[in-house]
Amino acid sequence: MNRLTMLILILYSGVAFSQSFSSPVINPYNLDNANALNSPSFVDIDDDGDYDCFAGLGNGFTAYYKNNGTISSPAFAIWYWNAFGIFDVGNSAKPAFADIDDDGDYDLYMGEAGFRIVFLRNSSSSNPNFTYISDNPAGISGLGSNVAPVLVDIDDDGDFDLFTGQLDGNILFFRNIGTRFIPSWANSVNNPFGLNDVGSRSKPAFCDIDKDGDYDIFIGNESGDIIFFRNTGTKTTPSFGVSLTNPFELSNVVSNATPTFVDIDNDEKEDLFVGSGNGDTYYFKNITVVSVDEEQNSSFVEVKAYPNPVNNILSISGSYIDLDQTELSVYSILGEKLNLSITKNASNASINFSELTAGIYILVIRNEAVNYTTKIIKTGGGF
Repeated sequence: MNRLTMLILILYSGVAFSQSFSSPVINPYNLDNANALNSPSFVDIDDDGDYDCFAGLGNGFTAYYKNNGTISSPAFAIWYWNAFGIFDVGNSAKPAFADIDDDGDYDLYMGEAGFRIVFLRNSSSSNPNFTYISDNPAGISGLGSNVAPVLVDIDDDGDFDLFTGQLDGNILFFRNIGTRFIPSWANSVNNPFGLNDVGSRSKPAFCDIDKDGDYDIFIGNESGDIIFFRNTGTKTTPSFGVSLTNPFELSNVVSNATPTFVDIDNDEKEDLFVGSGNGDTYYFKNITVVSVDEEQNSSFVEVKAYPNPVNNILSISGSYIDLDQTELSVYSILGEKLNLSITKNASNASINFSELTAGIYILVIRNEAVNYTTKIIKTGGGF
């Protein structure tokens, strides 16, 4: 029998994979319902060490919320329209910030309901001032309607590449074939790297959710769902796997989901904010369990999970831990929480793996004092 013994006294070298988000909080930190079709974006626009919020709105305006709190305890001021020279772009404003020219401040690519991205260059990192430069800059062409841009270095070559969502639900990709100082966009590619149509009004956001060094993608749609594609490739050659809808205990936000990631509370975990069609902002705090190889705990707790590999029943026992008051969860390698039969008392627990197909799964053991994450190998058949 192969027993896996996990001791918090030492660092365990297992594989962590237990992403999870809290139930949503609507309009947190003094954010409010500014207008329908809310598209939030977070950036430290005034270089004071915390994240401010810009919300693109259905009427084409952009609401600015200055963060008057701290990096770990945000408090947003009452918003006002079109700060720092930003202007009405028509309908369905969708801001995307990045230092596109590598001059030390955040520039703005603004999507809108038509077929364009509006480029506004910023001239200061601490006293922002945006100047209109052009529509569809540096060779952007072939956009659909309801453009939802996001800038990310998807191929790890040191410059920003461009992805855009659009009304038809597809994702367009423009590779930056210029430099980090002067971007130049290649011809668009429809649904690159294994992506596919996710439903009307696609709005992408990127985050390395599994901390494996490459960017995964979350895409909102008109139905209010979040569609997730894990990057199963590398940081230089992305490849997106099978999609999941509202994974990691996320939930529908009524309509027109617009996701964006930011570590709003400085806990080294990317939190998720989702704008919605009714104007509210939904906040999903990242409560991912930190694996033992990432966080050392000084508690004298021993937990055993065996046999591993397992065919049918995984047994769990522990010292100095009440398993009956402890959450036990199993996730697929794609991050989907599985509904398995679990029985437990104070000192012992068992999980029925018999219906699962052979493969790798993630066991999470969590209470107020303990966070365990470990890989479990399932052998044999399943239904």
